[in-house]
Amino acid sequence: MGLKYAPPRLFIQISFFLLMFIIPVLNIYEIYFLTGTYYALSFGGLGVADPVVILQAMFASGQLTIPLLSAALFPVLVALLLGRVWCGWLCPYLFIADRIDSIRRFILRKIFFDQKESVKKTGSSFRANFVRFSFLIVGTAMGGLLGIPLLNYFSAPGILSTEAMIFVKERSFSIEIMFLAILFGLQLTILPRFWCRLFCPTGSLLSTIRSPLTLRVEFVGKISSAPCCKENSCSEVCPMGLKPYMESRDLLCVNCGRCVDACNFNRLRFGGLGSVSQSLFPKTTLREENLETR
Repeated sequence: MGLKYAPPRLFIQISFFLLMFIIPVLNIYEIYFLTGTYYALSFGGLGVADPVVILQAMFASGQLTIPLLSAALFPVLVALLLGRVWCGWLCPYLFIADRIDSIRRFILRKIFFDQKESVKKTGSSFRANFVRFSFLIVGTAMGGLLGIPLLNYFSAPGILSTEAMIFVKERSFSIEIMFLAILFGLQLTILPRFWCRLFCPTGSLLSTIRSPLTLRVEFVGKISSAPCCKENSCSEVCPMGLKPYMESRDLLCVNCGRCVDACNFNRLRFGGLGSVSQSLFPKTTLREENLETR
């Protein structure tokens, strides 16, 4: 069967979720090697910031400084090499969103007799990309005109990590927790995955940072308008509502690897840097060979 991506992905997600609480605990005990939130972190004095935070600071100040560039360098390099690994493997909001999706599926299964849902309630991938890039551009422009980091007030992972810090240090929450409650409530009820798919400014910006070597999901073989299997298993598990057999390189893809794990014929794999892992952990089956004869 080869390498499965779900177990390491879950481990990394849990680790970065717990890190939100570990950082303020360390600071309480006057250990300051690691400080900050997921807006901006400091590792031993080395600053790393959300590229959207840097972009807004540039527009608001009208200046491009060395500290701003250095803070954006690491996340930009990671995105160039690994694509949207932040979204698919590290983001604490997506970690909670995965749990909410599990609850939602349980409700649909137990109460509505195996009724299936689809994140395509939020529209086609083209429409989703148009909405989220428009939100990023308009939000950045408005922030520059007003001189305030407007999109910071709509950064779910940043707000989540800030609330974690406030909870650890003050045993309370700020008013911004209501924003998260609304997002989670909408996702659980009527709009599954709508925030990550339609609005997240960080995910939108990171999706534009890519090169031919960037880690990406790719379809092996001739791309068609029909799925390889009648179960359409890859589309069923995609959190962004994509059809991986024909939209694997869409900017919405978060490189979570779910479709790669689910593909019945091993027709999906990680390309770019992912080709290295595929050479180390090949995934071949008789079913894949049989597909060639179709």
